[in-house]
Amino acid sequence: MKHNLATILNFLDTLSPFNLQESWDNSGLILGTPQHNFKKIYLSLEVTESVLEQMEQDSLLITHHPLIFNPLKTLVFEDYPAKLLRLAILKNIQLIAMHTNFDKTHFGKYIVQEILKIQEFEQQDFVVYFQWNGTLESLCAHIKNKLSLKQIKITESQNLHCQNIALITGSGGGFVRHLAKIDCLITGDIKYHEAMEAIVRNFHLIDCGHYELEHYFGEILLPLLTNQGYKAIILDSQNPFNFV
Repeated sequence: MKHNLATILNFLDTLSPFNLQESWDNSGLILGTPQHNFKKIYLSLEVTESVLEQMEQDSLLITHHPLIFNPLKTLVFEDYPAKLLRLAILKNIQLIAMHTNFDKTHFGKYIVQEILKIQEFEQQDFVVYFQWNGTLESLCAHIKNKLSLKQIKITESQNLHCQNIALITGSGGGFVRHLAKIDCLITGDIKYHEAMEAIVRNFHLIDCGHYELEHYFGEILLPLLTNQGYKAIILDSQNPFNFV
């Protein structure tokens, strides 16, 4: 059975409007033609060579992270992302990304509610706020347990409290200077200078890792597509980092 790309694009736009994306983002149709059809739907956090090789011809791949982020001046097929674009074109694979728009409508609250099992929360754009009744140590233990992590990276401030919590999926270190009245920020990819600034601003940081917080993308989107009568296959894109 073949599906029309324009039809699913309209559904995805209703589910998580693409106009919610940040000005620097590149969500939406990355590769393909709305008038064309496709046979199967695949879901993945990233477009990778392994993911594309596993896909059938004439298929659609929906990812969280856009394959094309910056303007392309060349297409050298040994380089990223041209190598992956060439493989997708040769297999007639169409690409859609749901990035910052999906962060604002689905991602953060899913992690808080479904993974961390926190039922009372408030979301403002990228940031999900909730209350924690315990210590920083107990929050870290809870996160490691629920996300199945062996280790996390933390920054401890002089703040004795750990009650008002903010969570941003992906890379949220840039929000450090914009958050107020919190005791702890949970996110990924925190930079050194962002950790130093958080200490001055007197709140803790918990860095779970970018992949670790966002590899749930397919898990979130799959049932939403199923409810619309679509069948989709989740393909795991591997964490580019190993811990030794």
